[in-house]
Amino acid sequence: MKTLTKLSLFIFLLSACGPLIPATPESALTPGTYQYQDFAYDIVWSQDNSMVALTTETGLYVYDAKTFEQLFSFDQNGSTVVFGKMYMAFINSQGLFVYGLNGFKLLFKEESKDGRMFQNLAISPDDKTLVAGEQDRMRAWSLPDGKVISTISDDSQVFWHDTVFKNDTRIIIADSYLGKVQEWDIPSQKLIREFSFDKPVVYVHLNHDGKLVLVDYGLTGFQLWDVNTGKLKQNYGDIVSVSGAQKLSGDDHYAVVWGYAFDNTNSGMSVWDLDIHIHLHEFTTPFVNGDGWRCGALNSNGSVLAASNNEGYIYFYNTANGKKTGGIFLPYKLTAEKG
Repeated sequence: MKTLTKLSLFIFLLSACGPLIPATPESALTPGTYQYQDFAYDIVWSQDNSMVALTTETGLYVYDAKTFEQLFSFDQNGSTVVFGKMYMAFINSQGLFVYGLNGFKLLFKEESKDGRMFQNLAISPDDKTLVAGEQDRMRAWSLPDGKVISTISDDSQVFWHDTVFKNDTRIIIADSYLGKVQEWDIPSQKLIREFSFDKPVVYVHLNHDGKLVLVDYGLTGFQLWDVNTGKLKQNYGDIVSVSGAQKLSGDDHYAVVWGYAFDNTNSGMSVWDLDIHIHLHEFTTPFVNGDGWRCGALNSNGSVLAASNNEGYIYFYNTANGKKTGGIFLPYKLTAEKG
């Protein structure tokens, strides 16, 4: 999800949620200061599955996925995060930030001029290049020194949703707004090829190596398209979720979907085996202040699911047996003025 989308989502979420801890005993309609439980609206696994990055409304937090101890915190909201083997990079309204994973030392940063400059980012498989899509261009930096090595500014480029490296020098870009997928060569700054979907899309998301793109038309289910051929690979029309509430495991064999009502009191989240098209597990969490599950993410081989709910908990599940293996509680509150 993009930084701009997240900021809009924050406004929507505050309007949808009721106050958890009012600052005064008066009615919620009375002007004043109110507090709301923070929650993770995006979860990203590190490449070695040892950590999860949690994007929340109060900041960005990284936790150990086994001990559930916090390793890193950053008190700016709206961050989009990617992991390399040795680096973590993220963008928000303030700019681009790159940290080393050994000790989480800041390596370099690039400030945003207007709060909307950076749209998406990716780290190459060899950990030597970082690419960030901006409003009117795409830049590549060398890692870890942060030197700009390439700038692409072309009228045909799209940057609206997702960017992933295909190999060490080429990237794939998927655009939800225009419904296009492009391949670009970084050293030559050339557009290699592109294709469009057969009808308007609501949401697209690339897999980890840019070979597949998940396509959501705003209807029940989703499709997987082959990026190399530009053709439909598989239709999963019966896998129910809210639009945009789907993620693939790192190996593309499993999917997690969420955001629908399981019954009158619980929100549902499902894990599916895509190879044999079978529903493996259903997880539920109570609706609290108008919402339940906020997001889910599978690790590289789909063996562990991290799932965030509206009460500030991130639960970890073994997808082989469906059992809960641990959890994290976010000890943070949002403060909002009403009236």
